[in-house]
Amino acid sequence: MSAAKNTLRSVKNRMQAAGYALLATLATTLPETMLRPLFRVGADIAWRRRGRGVRQLERNLRRVVGTDLADDDFAALTRDAMRSYGRYWLEFFRLPVLRRERIVGRMDVEGKERLDAAMAAGRGAILALPHIGNWDHAGAWVALQGYPFATVAERLKPESLFDRFVAVRERLGMEVIALTGGRNAFAVLLERLRAGKLVCLVTERDLASSGVEVEFFGEQTTMPPGPAALAVATGAALLPVGLWFTDDGGPGGGWGATIHPEITPPAGLDRRKQIASMTQELADVFAADIAAHPRDWHMLQPLWPSDLRAPMPPSAPVVVKGRRAP
Repeated sequence: MSAAKNTLRSVKNRMQAAGYALLATLATTLPETMLRPLFRVGADIAWRRRGRGVRQLERNLRRVVGTDLADDDFAALTRDAMRSYGRYWLEFFRLPVLRRERIVGRMDVEGKERLDAAMAAGRGAILALPHIGNWDHAGAWVALQGYPFATVAERLKPESLFDRFVAVRERLGMEVIALTGGRNAFAVLLERLRAGKLVCLVTERDLASSGVEVEFFGEQTTMPPGPAALAVATGAALLPVGLWFTDDGGPGGGWGATIHPEITPPAGLDRRKQIASMTQELADVFAADIAAHPRDWHMLQPLWPSDLRAPMPPSAPVVVKGRRAP
């Protein structure tokens, strides 16, 4: 890479870190009633500009809702999805100042008894979920139930930005393990599970590009084998989780969650085939949850190999019901 490109990337990284620090400061000092409309406006601006992330979100959501949804309805869905994503960021920034009563009291969870049973038995558990709803808020809720846990995070650039993300999550009771640049993350998770502890993984995106082949919304892709491999190796309970927002993001907003039944290793198969089968089952649960709450799926990156091969659609003004979107 040329020196000019290195300099440009360094400047961009510093600007991102500064922007993050500014938003984090504003989110914890200004009233929430002021911040929610501002983040909503920001999400609408990003949606209207249709940068690469928004166009990839459109590609991903088309697979979820199919081609029969009318163009204006689909545009409204993608707008709402960006608003949901903006809400995720506002709530992430505000987590350090949210009171326990709000985090716990406004979280409606179905299936908590499945987590309780696995932890009480000393087996350990793996909560596996896609990038849906507010996974950081859900993590805070889990920790406040008396279950501190380990999780894995992609290392970001610049390092100061990654450190800020880690600091927020660690204050909430999470042990954050970097995916690269330190101890082998899989080995650390094995240790935690063998000690009967909890692991939470956001895991529909195959960052290593070496995952298990699955069918996801009718198309082949790959997903990380980690959750299934950990369950097979340790006997921990593999529990899929679905998340969503229970309102449109106004004051006093709430959250919903389902902890699904355990995915168990199928009998009569070798370890490799067990992992493949369990990962496909996990993908099926993810797909059902995403289909039920498509606006809350925050996936602005490519997930299917066909998207890496095909050119990105050109940017153009968004049209809703025959006119440029407001």
